[in-house]
Amino acid sequence: MREARKQSNLTEHQISITIWDVKNPSPDHLRDNGKRRPPILAVLAVLLASSISTASCIPVPATLPGATPSPSATTPPSPSPTATPTPTATPSPTPTPTPVPADLLQLGEAALFVGDIDGATLALQAALAISSDAQLGAQALLALGQTYLLDQAYDQAADAFQELDERYPDSEQAHAAHFLHAEALMETGNAAGAAWQYQLYLKGGTAIGPYVHEWLGDALQAAGELDSALNAYRVAVDSAPDLSLEVGVREKIGLLHAAEGDFAAALEQYDAILAQARIADYRARIGHLAAETAILAGQVEAGYARHLEIVLEYPASPWAYQSLVVLVGAGVPVDDLTRGIVDYHAGAYSPAVAALYRYIESSESHSGDAHYYAGLAHLEAGSPALAAYQFRTLVETHPESPFWGEAWLHWGKSLEEQGDIGGAVQVYANFAQTAPSHPLAAESLWSAAQALERSQDHDAAAAYESCQAAYPASDYAAQALFRAGLYHYRRGETARAVSDWQALVEQYPSSEHSSAAYLWLGKARLAAGDTISATAAFSQAARIDPLGYYGLRAADMLQDPFAPPFRPASYAPPADLAAEQAAAEAWLASWLGLASGSRVGELDATLQDDPRLQRGLELWRLGQWEAARNELENLRRATADDPLAQYRLALLYRDIGLYRSSIIAASNLIALSPAASTLDAPPFLARLAYPTHYAELVLSNAMEQDLPPLLVFALIRQESLFEGFATSWAYAHGLMQVIPSTGAYIAGQLGWPPDYETDDLYRPYVSIRFGTWYLAEQQDRFAGQLHATLAGYNGGPTNAARWLEAAGGDPDLFLETIGFRETQLYLKLIREHYAIYTALYGAPLE
Repeated sequence: MREARKQSNLTEHQISITIWDVKNPSPDHLRDNGKRRPPILAVLAVLLASSISTASCIPVPATLPGATPSPSATTPPSPSPTATPTPTATPSPTPTPTPVPADLLQLGEAALFVGDIDGATLALQAALAISSDAQLGAQALLALGQTYLLDQAYDQAADAFQELDERYPDSEQAHAAHFLHAEALMETGNAAGAAWQYQLYLKGGTAIGPYVHEWLGDALQAAGELDSALNAYRVAVDSAPDLSLEVGVREKIGLLHAAEGDFAAALEQYDAILAQARIADYRARIGHLAAETAILAGQVEAGYARHLEIVLEYPASPWAYQSLVVLVGAGVPVDDLTRGIVDYHAGAYSPAVAALYRYIESSESHSGDAHYYAGLAHLEAGSPALAAYQFRTLVETHPESPFWGEAWLHWGKSLEEQGDIGGAVQVYANFAQTAPSHPLAAESLWSAAQALERSQDHDAAAAYESCQAAYPASDYAAQALFRAGLYHYRRGETARAVSDWQALVEQYPSSEHSSAAYLWLGKARLAAGDTISATAAFSQAARIDPLGYYGLRAADMLQDPFAPPFRPASYAPPADLAAEQAAAEAWLASWLGLASGSRVGELDATLQDDPRLQRGLELWRLGQWEAARNELENLRRATADDPLAQYRLALLYRDIGLYRSSIIAASNLIALSPAASTLDAPPFLARLAYPTHYAELVLSNAMEQDLPPLLVFALIRQESLFEGFATSWAYAHGLMQVIPSTGAYIAGQLGWPPDYETDDLYRPYVSIRFGTWYLAEQQDRFAGQLHATLAGYNGGPTNAARWLEAAGGDPDLFLETIGFRETQLYLKLIREHYAIYTALYGAPLE
């Protein structure tokens, strides 16, 4: 629990000070004593100010629940220093009461949605304090309990849900509160109480019975009621809507049986899973559990046989390594080749090499695989010389090996890592000469050119040209000509660069590298003073790739040869979304041949009644984001060929906050439509695919950090598709995909939020502030150069500084100099997104 956030402590006096700031804004009105004030307080203050100044409104209490009274809380200061207007003889109309409690509830729920815990707590407590409406009270208590859950204040959450049940037992919210109460009680260790709340939730009716029965089983098991837990799990299995839920619950049943000593029943569950599961690593894990269970049951030989099957069938799985450890520890024979391969995949490189060497030495007719994996293990362990020997041995003695071609490439790589660039290039060339028709021969010549370029050898361009000449139909050919031209260009050999790029556009006009070649042809001819040819080249790039990175850069160059890749743009929200939606739906109706008056945006009965939709929406309302997304994504994928269903789901998912799925559905709809591109579709549909969700947070943070807001929207779309609970393969978190170490650094720099934890990065309120702060830090570091700023954000500031220096001030050369393919692609995609956002929401600043 986070002690610092247990209760709100904002008094009416403090609220009044906030009111003053809102009514008398200054450049620093979002700050308080040097620290940023939560934006929810500013909006809340306006509502409370209206309440205080309107006689017919319910008065605000001197202190909010749990607050510490302020010495000066008795008389709030005047909210404005201006004189009171002189009244006229005309009677003023009776003021309409401001619906403060409802507005406070709305603000609290909005703050909860973005993860603004303090703002949500304050608004919801205030709504409860000044409202006597039962419906509003139930909604506010439910939201307040959810806020406490988000803040890990589980005792307070349980109290809020209990209060809701006692005060408003017949409300719709009381039903949801039973489930959420169970979640809170599980976190406090009261498993029996949680089980009771789950049962009450089931009694009230639900579309997610299988899920709830699984969680009920978890609670009962934690409470020690094992038989009841098994019964709950069995109900979940019998009613599971898909294989994923079924096998997950079967695994729990198996573990529970094993814990009770009923190993035969446990094995029955594991074998039922293995009869259906298809994912290799999951099969290995369940197989490992089954093997261990068989040994516990006294079926020792059968257990070892199961372990051996995992080792042989799934050698790359970490569970194969665990099974190998069991077998070796028990003295069960496992051949050294298998041992070495499993050890290698597990990262146990020394044991892998030892086992593989034993295998090699034990037989003159050994498999070449042993040399291959020994080489890989040496390479990973930092011994490239030993690796090179193994790969060379495989190449020279095992031409029949399926790894023969890969061994050539790894041999060259091993020499590179030793610094022997000449030797590596010779190996790559020998491979292509020895086996010119091998599928990897073209890659070998490409690798040779790459090695020379990395070492800044003047022969790199010739190597690229040789790669293209030898394999003109390969996937490397067009790219080789492009890189050759770049290398010549860097060396001041403009004529040779132009020759390579001209060959590229003539021989590979449909290549993805063609627009890049036209851009660089334009730059080269512009540098030579040939503006007519430069204009023609830029125009061609913009024509063939209008919304791609190189086409956009060419369009920039046509307007201003010195234009940077990213120019600040103003933000102008659409003036009439309702009219845009009506136009888009008329366009859809015409395209799809729908009858006049069709309700294009409403779910039809088929979608409404789809069990996946019903389960997904209920799970979403209960905060079970991952399970909800899985259900709703299954429905979206199942209707991927139905443009009308995609449109309707895009609207629905947008409205509930499942933004990633909404964007994918809208993008898929546009791809299915007659529109040639996103910007050729009706603006409303384009905005669905390129939305500005969390606009208030983005705009306020972008303004504070002096960042172009549309660039921040483009970055969020690229990073997470506006999904707040996203986690990447690199373990980056949240909307702006901040990695934990960077998050800790930013929290330390800001001194915020209180009691920071990595999970705070999933709160949009935190993620957007952290991401914009870090982006602004990179912007300051690179003197406002946004291309370097973005590269620093994604690839690290040290790398970005190195690339910037190597590019010599040319932003286009900077892109081509980036050493990480991911970061290079990242810049291209954000530039493309930024162009669409600028077209939809703004215009370049003059």
